[in-house]
Order: sequence, then structure tokens, then C-alpha cells
Amino acid sequence: MRMVMLLIVLAVIGMTLVQWLGQKPPAPVISRETPDPAAPPTVPTRPEGLKKFEKDINRFMQDAARQRQENTP
Repeated sequence: MRMVMLLIVLAVIGMTLVQWLGQKPPAPVISRETPDPAAPPTVPTRPEGLKKFEKDINRFMQDAARQRQENTP
């Protein structure tokens, strides 16, 4: 009797694992093609992009400071 109960429990656990592991992963999030102008620039992954990133981040900081100054009473 113990063997039958053990087999039933193992079958239930096995079916649960198959169902749980058989699910497809969620669809990946697709980023927008045009970046949001209010969003900070993306960090470069290659050294060649460092100069452009420096200019972009400086422009972003200046724009943010200008917007804060305009919105302050």
C-alpha cells in the first residue's frame, strides 16, 4: 500500500513539474526605436562611443537644469 501511495505522489509531482516547466517564457519587451528626449542617453558599450556619450550626457544635464529652472516659481 505504501508503494502505491508513493507512486501516486510521484506521478502527481511529475505531472506538476512537466506542466510548470513546459510553459513558454513571456514575450520579450521590445524597446522603442526613437528614444525619449527626456530620457538620459544610453551608456556606450564600446570605447568609440565615449566622446558622443560625453556630449549627449552634458546636453541632457543642461536641458534638465534649464527645465528645472523654468519650472521653479
